[in-house]
Order: sequence, then C-alpha cells, then structure tokens
Amino acid sequence: MIKINVAEIKKQLIGSTSYHYDLSPADLDLSREDADLTGPISADFTLSNGGDLILLKGELHFSVKGQCARCLKDVTVALEAPLDERYYPEGTENLEEDAFTYKYDVVDVTDALRESLLLSVPARFLCKPDCKGICPVCGADRNVAPCHCDTRTIDPRLQALEALLEK
Repeated sequence: MIKINVAEIKKQLIGSTSYHYDLSPADLDLSREDADLTGPISADFTLSNGGDLILLKGELHFSVKGQCARCLKDVTVALEAPLDERYYPEGTENLEEDAFTYKYDVVDVTDALRESLLLSVPARFLCKPDCKGICPVCGADRNVAPCHCDTRTIDPRLQALEALLEK
C-alpha cells in the first residue's frame, strides 16, 4: 500500500508535491494473471490541493510480456499509463460508488495506480504493426517466408459455380 500524508498539501492554497516510486507488481497487488510485468513499475505523479479534494496527476511506466495475436511469438512491450484521479474527503455526499476517498489526511494511491496500469494493458499484443501472422493451412510463419497455400474460403452454395469456371 502506498499511503501519503496530505496535511501539508491541504494547508497551502495551491499546495502540491511530486512523488517518484519504483514499485514491484506485489506493491500494487498484481499477479501474473493480471499482467505479466517485467521489471519495476515507475510511478511519477503529483498530489495537489483542489479545494475540497486532492488531485492526482502523473504517469506510470512499465513493461509487460505477452504473445503476438497473429504469429504467437513472445513480445515485451513498454507502456505508459496516465494517472488522473480525484480523492474526496470521506463522508462527502452524492459521490459515485467508485469514487476515491481519503480519511485523516492520508491518501492511499494504490488502487488508482493499479487500475490505471490494468486499463493500459492491451487485450491483444502485436510483435509489429504489420505482422503477417501464421498460415491457417500449413502453420508457416508468414513473416519469415511467404507460403503459397490457398486460404480463400468459398461459400459451399457457390462451389458448383467454381467447378463451371474451371471447365
């Protein structure tokens, strides 16, 4: 858990403080099933006085491993996750259910960092934007060498017409 005392920030009208943390996946309660992270998670953010609330702004930098969705090669991708959250004093009325709150001038940023990281991990990875993938017929990697398999799909209702074209 990353708990930060914001009493000094709240005392100043335009108070803010910058922070830098190098975190492990365990610090954010992340498992390998959540995201297969490689190396530390770098968190750079600022907590600012926003009147009745505390503003969190910054970025996370991390690398995650995955498998290319087209050619099935292992891929490691460096990603950035933006941080932009508001922390309301506990007991504030008419808040949304998922709003972040703080109590006794202590802000716990762990959940905000974790959510931002998980939302930035892509559902599908690509080894490169123009990955050609593997051939569905012979299984050859089309990035290495082109295959000459017929990958056209023909509607079974029109196969009789194809036979006429061959004559």
